[in-house]
Amino acid sequence: MIFKNQRNTNIEILRIISILFILFFHFLIFDLDKFHYTFSNPNMYVVYFLGILGKLGVDIFILISAYYMIESTFTIKKLFKLCGAIYFYSFIFFVMAIIIITPAHMSISDFGQGLLPISHSAYWFMTCYIILMLFSPYLNKLIKGLSKKSFSKIVLLSLFLWSIVPTIIPPMTSYPVQNIFVGNNFQYSQLIWFFVLYLVGSYIRLYFNLDKISNKKLIGGFIISIIISFIGNCYFGMMDFNTSTNYWWSLPMFGVMEGSIGFSFSLENKFFIMTAAICLLLIFLKRKEFSNKYINYIAGSAFGVYLIHDNLFFRQILWGHLGINSFYNSPYFILIIIGVVLGIYITCTFIDILRRSTIEKVWIYIIDNKLNFISNWIERINDSFNEKFS
Repeated sequence: MIFKNQRNTNIEILRIISILFILFFHFLIFDLDKFHYTFSNPNMYVVYFLGILGKLGVDIFILISAYYMIESTFTIKKLFKLCGAIYFYSFIFFVMAIIIITPAHMSISDFGQGLLPISHSAYWFMTCYIILMLFSPYLNKLIKGLSKKSFSKIVLLSLFLWSIVPTIIPPMTSYPVQNIFVGNNFQYSQLIWFFVLYLVGSYIRLYFNLDKISNKKLIGGFIISIIISFIGNCYFGMMDFNTSTNYWWSLPMFGVMEGSIGFSFSLENKFFIMTAAICLLLIFLKRKEFSNKYINYIAGSAFGVYLIHDNLFFRQILWGHLGINSFYNSPYFILIIIGVVLGIYITCTFIDILRRSTIEKVWIYIIDNKLNFISNWIERINDSFNEKFS
């Protein structure tokens, strides 16, 4: 049994898992990015499987956020608190980069991302997430103002345009940019996909009856979705290794291969990645609720783990210097990767807990006592806007 103001630890565990998935993905694209892969090496299939996890983790995290946001109240304090963490890590690592790399070897873009990380998308995920936060109160009003039937139609149409179509229709272009499907994208972007996931997560919270579907079906759906994604990636990867084409559709699935792997099944909007994320969320929602303050506290650093390990400048220090390449032919390759990823997660969690125990408390004090006038001013403008257009 949990009380109203307590977090469901099942979902907090899933939140930790989602960031671990993303960490596995980043490990592959940043630490094993210069490898020459061959399908005769069994560890190649390990790489293909772990590569699926990254975008799956993104979908899970946004679904969780939507599940909570649809019934929560947006506040400026929440926004300031999140932005404080983003700017803190960006500034710290930017200063480290200046000392280590020296400004002469840094581009204007580096300075922009270091000093203005949100507007310059130093973390694309966080920029999209903050935009989603800003729109959440209006999305909530729109969603709750619709009938279940109308809302269901919007969800299905969104999934059809931005998930099903890009999954079944290959992009016919040589334009070398991921996620841009000329002729079949319907103006797809990662931000649009976040809004689609918000609709899905909201629908699950408001209307989905967990009692109507069994754990057996959910587990089966999750396993089937992962298997199809894995087989698809391997198949098109093999096809690419046997061709000399250089079309966009043979670009890397997750940026690790010198060749490419073809029609990717592991981008965040691909149908089977999306269904795997939904099934996993529902599996954890069906578990008996409980609240563990220690796990919940650790899960509170999930964002911090992401902000540390995926920082533009910290990447240059961490990734590529772990010496994992020498173990690519080892039978213990998967165990080594798991150990390294868990070690990074634990270390980053410890660092973020220190920040939350010190710097963040000072920042929250400033928000509560010195920046109240800003939040009050914004809320007055918002109330005035609502009165005029209501």
